[in-house]
Amino acid sequence: MFELVDLLSKVIKYHNPEGVLLSGGIDSSLIAIIASKHFPIYGITAIFDRGNDEKYSLFISKEIKIKHKIKRYGLEEAINAIRDIIKITKTFDHIEIRNNITIYITLKEFREEGIRKVMTGDGGDELFAGYDYMISMNEKELNNYIEFLTRNWYFSSGIIGKALGVEVIQPFTNEEIIEFAKKIPYEWKINKKDGKVYGKWILRCILDNFGFSEIAWRDKQPIEIGSGSVNISSILLKMLGKEAEEIEKEALKENIRFWNREQIYFFKIYREIFGLPPRAKENEKHCPYCKSPIDNIRCKYCGFYLGAQYV
Repeated sequence: MFELVDLLSKVIKYHNPEGVLLSGGIDSSLIAIIASKHFPIYGITAIFDRGNDEKYSLFISKEIKIKHKIKRYGLEEAINAIRDIIKITKTFDHIEIRNNITIYITLKEFREEGIRKVMTGDGGDELFAGYDYMISMNEKELNNYIEFLTRNWYFSSGIIGKALGVEVIQPFTNEEIIEFAKKIPYEWKINKKDGKVYGKWILRCILDNFGFSEIAWRDKQPIEIGSGSVNISSILLKMLGKEAEEIEKEALKENIRFWNREQIYFFKIYREIFGLPPRAKENEKHCPYCKSPIDNIRCKYCGFYLGAQYV
């Protein structure tokens, strides 16, 4: 267990970070705790609406005595962020964009505070079975899936940070930590406590050992839930009114279907910036919804997940 703490400490000290995108979740809390032992770390938490990120981030920042700021943002600031996010990520995937709103606004806030080296917890869920669907996998399935994820994962915080002039440090994506995650037993990823099955067992145990049981055994919440940004795309769709139907009809003429209508607003902005997404050539592998060429298991334009044969 403490081999992982030593590895994270080594990676964090090497990068000499100044801040952490602090959600109060397991991953960001753990790297904040470890970093705070070596550096004066600054945490920022961005909140759109009610969510648990505020409660937990305030708790952890107080306990480890780091400077911390809650950045509240409204719909207008979110809309301004969305245009930049689409320019940077070149997607109209509503899930990715609404996740990225909070990341973008937090990184921008760091930049305005003069902080240019910021840590995120990217990779913790993928390496240590942090997603709910992973806890039903057996050992072989999980090991194969983690291997698959580490070959194909993509975290947009890095490119957003680069566009904003902020270096994003992702300790969990370090090669030594990836190899450590692959070799530890299944029971250190998925295990049971008081009749409930948990992923990220080793990370939870480390936090518990550090005296942070309130963080250690909290349920997993995506950033869009914790920050409240999950509601933004449905609000924007409603704002479009009848225009949404016209956008949908125009898209269908170009053989583009939306796998979720909450994409419509983001497609409108994407089309204003880039025009239509690229069209796949005949016999070229393509997305079944937007007909764009794909070279992976997920369409990078509309975000549709095609699945993968990884087991």
